[in-house]
Amino acid sequence: MTQDPPAQEHPKVRPLEAFPVQYEGREMIGIKDPVGLSPAIVFVPPETFYLMSLMDGTKDLRDLQAAYMRRYGTLLLSDKLQALIEQLNTHYLLENHRFRNYVSQMHADFKGQLIREAAFANRGYAGDATLLKAQLQGYFTAERGPGLPVEEGEKKTIHGLVAPHIDFARGGPCYAHAYKALAEALPADLYVILGTCHTPMQHPFAFTAKAFTTPLGTAEADKKLVEAIANELPFDPFVDEFSHRSEHTIEFQVVFLQHLLEKKPFKIFPILCGSLHEQISQGISPWEDANYQQTLSILKRRCREHGKVCIIASADLAHVGPQFGQREAVTRGTLAEVKQKDLEMLRQAEEVNAEGFYQSIQREGDRRNICGLPPIYALLHVIDADTAGGPLAKGHLLNYQQWCDSQGQGAVTFASMTFSS
Repeated sequence: MTQDPPAQEHPKVRPLEAFPVQYEGREMIGIKDPVGLSPAIVFVPPETFYLMSLMDGTKDLRDLQAAYMRRYGTLLLSDKLQALIEQLNTHYLLENHRFRNYVSQMHADFKGQLIREAAFANRGYAGDATLLKAQLQGYFTAERGPGLPVEEGEKKTIHGLVAPHIDFARGGPCYAHAYKALAEALPADLYVILGTCHTPMQHPFAFTAKAFTTPLGTAEADKKLVEAIANELPFDPFVDEFSHRSEHTIEFQVVFLQHLLEKKPFKIFPILCGSLHEQISQGISPWEDANYQQTLSILKRRCREHGKVCIIASADLAHVGPQFGQREAVTRGTLAEVKQKDLEMLRQAEEVNAEGFYQSIQREGDRRNICGLPPIYALLHVIDADTAGGPLAKGHLLNYQQWCDSQGQGAVTFASMTFSS
């Protein structure tokens, strides 16, 4: 096996996400690993970001120094440049032999685990069970929350649910609207959780039969069902299983399920949904993909045979502003326009019109960056008369919210919906 040259000779930065931020009073660039292999967000000044943009594996230190001199008119000392490269190497942000060994070991470790450990405890939510339950309970009683679940009244059967996957600090009350409705409904035995995968995948869906553990306990996967469906598919849905390791979209739903259903036994079926950007750009429907169509058709049939099943789409909506690759800052006018478009799109979801929902996004070329497109679209194809065991399931929008940072650099929208018959 050929060895890479030392990182200092021809450094090559991996594909990363970059976004402008105000950090400690300075304009900086935030560098994030979209794959989550390097969990830390690194903040660098614009001149450092410029150097990183040149690190494509073809330029040595002298090339980088010369480019820096042309751009800024000052000499960048070799020791400072080497220190920067070493820092990037330490964070596994460079594409090299060290990084590939690191990834190979992580894949092997994850494959051998029976349990998918909580990746966001003490990061996205409290790591202590008592504190976490208080945190979650607070979202129900918050100003924009729905209030606590009530035991009285006729209980409906909820066949499908849309809940956000934004961090709890920004979207907690919106989650609470979805889970209040779920807590007041007849409980399911199985919760199929369709989550957005924020990293590239080879196939349209990624399965795992691992149990999910959080500070609130362990949610067992229905291994028998996961493996049965996997055996019927024309592709291996475990090829992209590693994507589950650092993805938050399913973990956040498990936390809320455990909080509200602590005395009711249930199992989960975790499924990550791959991006539909390629289909959007080609102007075609994902339903034209035989692998895609067959997966959802089999899942629908198996859910009908299983009985008490609720399908959860873990999905945010629009992502607009410079933080998400757009030129213009977010204004009140932007938010009003996005809300109008979002609600038009969600009306298609309420009608359980999967293709209408998809086409409302496709017509604009996904200009609003609808992060939850894959799981909501999949949910709408699975929720129908066969799944519901009766009349066609209908959607009901419970809550819609927007979050925008104070500088207008980025805004995210999200909603909660139920589907019952």
